[in-house]
Parts: sequence; C-alpha cells; structure tokens
Amino acid sequence: MARSLALGLYLMLADRGAPDVRPPRAPRPDGPLLWVNAATGTRPEAMDQLIRGLTASRPGLAVLVTSEATPPPEGVDCLTDLPPPDRGPSVRDFLNHWRPDAALFLGSDLPPALVTEAHERRLPMILADAQLDPGATSFWRRGMVASVLARFDRILARDAASAMALQRLGGRALPVERAGHIEAVPDPLPCNEAEREVMADLLRARPVWFAAACPETEEEAVIAAHIHAMSHAHRLLLILAPTDPARVEPLIQRLTDEGLIVAARARDEEPDPEVQVYLTDGPTEMGLWYRLAPVTWLGGSLAGPAIRNPAEPAALGSAIVHGPAGEPHGAALARLAEARATHAIQRAADLPGAIAELIAPDKAALLAANAWVATSSGAEAVDRIVGATLSALDRVA
Repeated sequence: MARSLALGLYLMLADRGAPDVRPPRAPRPDGPLLWVNAATGTRPEAMDQLIRGLTASRPGLAVLVTSEATPPPEGVDCLTDLPPPDRGPSVRDFLNHWRPDAALFLGSDLPPALVTEAHERRLPMILADAQLDPGATSFWRRGMVASVLARFDRILARDAASAMALQRLGGRALPVERAGHIEAVPDPLPCNEAEREVMADLLRARPVWFAAACPETEEEAVIAAHIHAMSHAHRLLLILAPTDPARVEPLIQRLTDEGLIVAARARDEEPDPEVQVYLTDGPTEMGLWYRLAPVTWLGGSLAGPAIRNPAEPAALGSAIVHGPAGEPHGAALARLAEARATHAIQRAADLPGAIAELIAPDKAALLAANAWVATSSGAEAVDRIVGATLSALDRVA
C-alpha cells in the first residue's frame, strides 16, 4: 500500500527514540482480545453500551480500552490502558504486550504511527463513529490522512456528510459506509401492563399531557399552560409528577384554589372523566405515564437544576416539549432537536402556546415519530458496529 510523502516523513521522525517508561501493564489475558481506542469526545455511556453489546454477543471476549480523555467504562468488565505516544518504539512496545486480535477505533483521532504499525501486523481494524470536516484538513495533510484511512478494513461514518467527505478524501476504494451516531439508548422504562390497561380505559382517548419530574419553580408555568390549553380542549388531562413527593398536598390545595378538579395517586384516587389534573407520587412509575401521555414536558428544562433523560419519553412514543436548560442530558436533547423530534421554548410564557399546539394529535404524533427514529437509530448504530467488529474477529479466529 502506497504511503504519502507526508506520512513517510512523519513515520521516519516517529521512529526515533526509545519507548516511554510507564507503570507496568496488566498481563494480557488468554483468549481473544479486542482493542478499543476511544477518541476525545467519545461519550462514556455510549462506549459502555457498545462494550456490553460486544461481550454479550461474544462470551469469553476480553476487551482492552485505551483513551486519553474518556473515563474508563463503569460496570463493564474490561481492561484499560493509556494509548501509547505516537512514536515507533512506544507503539511497538504497546502492540507487543497486548497482541490484540482486532482493533476498533472510535472517533476521528487517528495516530498515524499506531495505525500504520497495526496494519503492517495484519491486525483487522474498524473505524467507527467517524466524522470528518474536510475544511479542517490542510492540503499537505490530506494525503497523509487518506493514506492512514486506507489502512482500515471498514469505516463506519457518523452521518451522510462525513461519509461523503471521507469518500472524497480517500477515493472510491475507501471502504466507507454510513452507520449513524453512536447513542446510548436506555432500555424502555417498564410499567405494570395491567395497570396501564386500566388507566387507558379510564382515560378513554382523552387528550393527555405529562409534566415529568416538575420542580417547584416550574409548577406555576405548568398550571398556567394547562388552564390555557383547556380552553382549546376542555377534556384535557394533566398528569403532574413533582420532583418532590412532599409537594403533592400543597399542589392539591393550589390547584383546587384555581378551580381545577384534582385527583392524587397518593390518595388512591383515579383520573376519572371529570378530573382535570392527576398528581402522581413524584418521579415514580414514569414508564406508565410516558405510555399514557402523547405529550411530555421535561421538568427542570426552564432553569434547571436537571432534567430526566429525554430518551425515556422518546422511546415510548411521547412527544417532548422542553425549555433551554438540558443538563445533564444536553447532548441527547440537542440530537433530538436536530432530528426535529422536540418542541423547544425559551421562557415560561411560551409553554401555554406550545401545549395548546401539541394537543392536536397529528402535531404530537409527528414529533413522537421523529423522536423514535432518532433514538432507535442510535441503537442501530451500536448494532452495526458490533456486527462489523465481530466479523473482523471471526477472520482471525
């Protein structure tokens, strides 16, 4: 395989010196070993899900994770090490010790000496979650980057734009395919199916929206939004889950003073047809409420301090309305927004209009469908990467 002039010069300079002195590494385990190198910016939860998928599909597979910045995976059985400095002696020392059977590079950090040495050892290599901005690659480096990319057996691009940019850079022969964005998708929250059937029968196709994990600071905005929306749909039901279960009794009084008919789960009451607001026992049974409500307000998204994972309602078919605050799930919320899967507002005064708009079934259904596609595509990306990696391991078995 041809090398670019820039890569040749880089490797010549990188081959000088001795290996770095580092603390002793753990011994290499017996059996097959997959090496996963996570680039800066790789999300720990996504890497955890990927490793779980690999080890569940291939019992007995040992996984080594190297990363400069991503924290070690939690709750998964794997080995960890720092990636070697990108110099020939250090790279050879690393590969001589671990002797991986295949390598999975996540992201776009591609150490040229490390990739080249692994390729020369005939190590099957997959590049996944690859993203490329062609404008960030100088003319001088383009040849080196293309030469490094050509050493991968498969390249799984994050999105269509990256796939096209990689193909333009590496040529038609570059093995690029679009796999999607690695996204850690939580398992759908469970619920008691018998309970759901009873509740669904009680609601009898009433329009419903759900204020999920609503902090005290947002209660007034939610109440105002519900009163406004009821002028458009008089049978509208609000299911309100306060973040603090101790807020249930004060909320009953506040809502009653507003002239609303209230029922509370804590009192073993049901959302009967005349009930306008149903108070839950705090953030419990969330899987049940998401399934019953076509629209979910992400509590805490107006001013914090925190929101629940937006993938929870998205995976269960509930359209998402949210404010400007998104911690600790800002990245997931931004990806859903990019997929046109949420309705964003900037201030409390915007909430009444948003709810009134989304109680129209077609409006909520479109957001919910986009959200489901966005969340399921993240799981599909993980499945495709797992499949490609296991195929690479099978070639050396």
